[in-house]
Amino acid sequence: MSATKQRLNNAADAAAYSAALWRARVLNFHAYSNRAIVAQEVAVAQAVTLNSWAKYFERFTANAQVLASAWPPAAPVLSAAASVASTAREFTERTAADEIAARAAPDIGYKSLLQRSQEALQLAADTFGLGAVANEVARANDPGFFAFALGDSGAFNRFTRRHASDDDRRRLQGVVNDSLDRFVKGPRSDDLRLLLMPSSCFGTTTSISRWFRYWRKRGGTGMSPDLERWQAVDTGSIHDYRRSGWLFSSCRQREWMPVGWGATEATDHASLSTVLGNPGDTLDNAAATLLASAEMTGYGHPGFERYSGIERVREIDYASLADKRFPVTQVVVLARAESEHARTANALNVGTGRLRLFEKFAGDRVWAMSVGEVYFRRPPGVPERIEYASLYNPYWQVRLAEPTAAQRAAAVAYAR
Repeated sequence: MSATKQRLNNAADAAAYSAALWRARVLNFHAYSNRAIVAQEVAVAQAVTLNSWAKYFERFTANAQVLASAWPPAAPVLSAAASVASTAREFTERTAADEIAARAAPDIGYKSLLQRSQEALQLAADTFGLGAVANEVARANDPGFFAFALGDSGAFNRFTRRHASDDDRRRLQGVVNDSLDRFVKGPRSDDLRLLLMPSSCFGTTTSISRWFRYWRKRGGTGMSPDLERWQAVDTGSIHDYRRSGWLFSSCRQREWMPVGWGATEATDHASLSTVLGNPGDTLDNAAATLLASAEMTGYGHPGFERYSGIERVREIDYASLADKRFPVTQVVVLARAESEHARTANALNVGTGRLRLFEKFAGDRVWAMSVGEVYFRRPPGVPERIEYASLYNPYWQVRLAEPTAAQRAAAVAYAR
């Protein structure tokens, strides 16, 4: 009897550990997929940024070619640059459109598939799915064993939740913004004093910096407030300083000539053909920004119209947890063997008289109980530091835990 009980205990421990391990792997999958979804968003932002820059450079070289027509030596060089810029823009636009569609198209893009896989695996880590894992492991120890997971009254369903509101989605958008490289995030700005181009205030003000015109490059990439579109804009204009007013007149900056502009948006909503907000202080070049907005829709590549917006990913439901920094989720496994499985004298039909002992098993079965616990901790070999639980790093691990009094009582009630 003691040997049977020990084997059943070992099987219950293995079953509980394996079931909890599956749950930990699901949580780690959520973490990997959340990071992958962030990477998809970063790639979309990069795609619209590169396309905006390509448009800007194409327009800049074309206009520079016209401006330099008065200087014949520069004309062939700028003409060749304009041709290269046009080809580069066409290639960049086609590639960016295909990439956006593959990564972010509604229902079939990588982002949507990752999010839907989260929901499928979430169901597999509930009590029913873990019961199947536990039973498979118990039967692998002994075909006569049977194991299942006790219900948790929805505790695991409350452990995580899917983003529902726009405030939730802005949490993910904050992670995306922190992951953007400097060029994409912007500002893509530059100011250059044009010493060969005197301003309209040349020699009439004590501020020497206003004696010359300036080249001002502005640009940036950002997400719209509704979290449904990426926008990128790049502009470059020459600014002049001109006197304003009659009495006590002063030299004020004015946008004199837009030279380069380009803008791109990715969305599955109606195109706005306008720049939202002021990414990269692009409104410093207001006229160039207006021209860029008119060409924002692209040249007929449908990929820019297939962006699904910031995804509704799965995250820990911190509000429902007793310990928000180091939460745990447990799996309670009961394993059992039929009474005849124990090689007692009575089961083997040996012994007579006082040697004929009749056992009283709960429910005519031998029972064992084990608890597997999933917890969050940085793995060995990484730099030592405290990190609180999240679904962005795959650090969910497993250990066996001591059953609580409530869990023991539930097991006893079930065994009866």
